[in-house]
Amino acid sequence: MSLASTQRILLVEDEPGLREVLTLALEGAGFACEAASGIEEGQRALRETTFDGVLSDLKLKDGSGIELLTWMKEQGLETPVVIMTAYATTETTVQALNQGAVDFITKPFKHEELIASLKGLLAAAEPQGEPPTDLGELVGVGPVMRKINALIGKVSRADTTVLLTGESGTGKEVVARLIHRYSDRAQGPFVAVNCGAFPEALLESELFGFEKGAFTGAGALKRGLFEEAGGGILFLDEIGEMPLALQVKLLRVLQERRFRRLGATEERAVDVRVIAATNRNLRARAESGAFREDLYYRLNILQIEMPPLRERPEDLPVLAEHFIRRSCLKLGKPPMQLHAETMSQLLCHRFPGNVRELENLMERCVALNPGGPITRDLLPEGFGLSGQVEAERPAPLAIPSEGVDLEAWIQALKGYFLRRALDEVGGVKTKAGKRLGMTFRAYRYWMAELGGLEALPKEFPWPADFPAPVVDEGSGTEGGKSEV
Repeated sequence: MSLASTQRILLVEDEPGLREVLTLALEGAGFACEAASGIEEGQRALRETTFDGVLSDLKLKDGSGIELLTWMKEQGLETPVVIMTAYATTETTVQALNQGAVDFITKPFKHEELIASLKGLLAAAEPQGEPPTDLGELVGVGPVMRKINALIGKVSRADTTVLLTGESGTGKEVVARLIHRYSDRAQGPFVAVNCGAFPEALLESELFGFEKGAFTGAGALKRGLFEEAGGGILFLDEIGEMPLALQVKLLRVLQERRFRRLGATEERAVDVRVIAATNRNLRARAESGAFREDLYYRLNILQIEMPPLRERPEDLPVLAEHFIRRSCLKLGKPPMQLHAETMSQLLCHRFPGNVRELENLMERCVALNPGGPITRDLLPEGFGLSGQVEAERPAPLAIPSEGVDLEAWIQALKGYFLRRALDEVGGVKTKAGKRLGMTFRAYRYWMAELGGLEALPKEFPWPADFPAPVVDEGSGTEGGKSEV
């Protein structure tokens, strides 16, 4: 039986003749194909049946493939989607990629090309056996990292700005370097700068350079990083730390492709692609005025969110082995492996420092290990479940002396975590629901029940803020209701 014979494809195409031809081609290649004539039929099919892939036209009579992608994203459906179109533009490509499309095929195309694309796509989504020997720089075998790898391939070919988000240590610079490697700018330089590592005046001169005599101490002309990165990629790490005054100048460079050295009278043209990264919630900072909103939208044309290590535990064993192998080569040690008990302890740890923390930990273990398997005693004292949970667990909340309105406090607590989860995932309700262990529908229901986003508390609700209502001790009643 072929790989495709067990794969179900939803085809969304409003032109009857093409829909019939594509259905026959897909079924002839061994796929099980269900056809829909538009957005509404496609949504109904996705509600009723689980598909392995979706093939949708971009322009449909009742909407567009982008609308279908958006709806699937809201429903938490992670089915791979391929978009077909005769009207491919940078804008539509960027929109499709941002909404989760994994491939974009321009009409006219040969059926063989479409079938090959679908087979490759679905083969990549299949559960993997033994991890590949050459893991490259972005290590991971789970579905989340496979999706990110596919997205990197698409983003690399779209020569526009990219925003990489995620906690510190998740591998944002690794992704930036991979985009450079697979882009048309691979022969050009890759220049990286940490925007939080310089004071404002120094960062400005680093980025734009200066003319001789521009200020005291400027004894010679200095080329800035925009010039150094010409023809290549400039990676702006920790972009959220850039001062507001400098953000205005960065926005102009991105829009006009021109800049001016400090002390210069004329602007210079620049050909550079910018990739920015942050561990902050730029959307929230833009809304609060801490980051320019127009710059945020200019940077956020294409976004890749890097998940924390705790959200992809299936990758931890492969990552650990990868870092052990690399550390053994670096330190001149013989090959070694983790003891099963050590691996169990690693899996219990939350890794607040993410992949970077695991990498440093494995190098420590290799350095201290005299030989044989890496045992638990080589881990730092207190490392693991017991030490971490006890260290991170907050003191228990006390009941105020005046009592607490438990029902009101619990409702406020619900609202606080609904808002906090939404802030932490950049405003995507589907991800916020997953963060709280609930479906998108449940999350939306709770939010509506509590009065919508604006009604949710921004600060943690302490029990003392909800004093207990007065209870009539004599009658055993409260508010005129009999106690049962």
